[in-house]
Amino acid sequence: MKRTRLAATAAAAAVLAATAATTASADSISPADTATAHGTPGTGQVIPYPGPDGLIWIPEWIGDGGAVTGGANPAGLPVTVTLACLTTDAPAEARVTFTAQYGDPTPVTFTTPCLPGTTTTATTTVAPEQGRSFYVGVQTSTPDVHWGLTVTQPES
Repeated sequence: MKRTRLAATAAAAAVLAATAATTASADSISPADTATAHGTPGTGQVIPYPGPDGLIWIPEWIGDGGAVTGGANPAGLPVTVTLACLTTDAPAEARVTFTAQYGDPTPVTFTTPCLPGTTTTATTTVAPEQGRSFYVGVQTSTPDVHWGLTVTQPES
């Protein structure tokens, strides 16, 4: 069942990416900017497929984006959020904001440096009850940042 849910979530992530990023970073984007404050799907894979533990997999996105889901087991193991990124020109960074709809609503954030031609990765762990329903936004410092995202929760 997780594999089916991952496929549906990955498809939804591509459709909802701009909305989630705008919502997650609303304090830094003015309403007039929301029409252009989103990225585009990439054609490659910055981060590998997470396997059957995956709740979200975005293989490659360029610029701001994110995803919305509800699917982690609140009584299960912690949820892991991983972002991988790189740029084509100058160094940049990507800021990830994980916001839970249940449990502790305090957003969990981390920033990843993104280097030209080199993939860098950062990971954080979130309490399982926070993974019950959440959105993850990725805000990039430049529009040419290529990134991939996984959210996973092991079965046991």
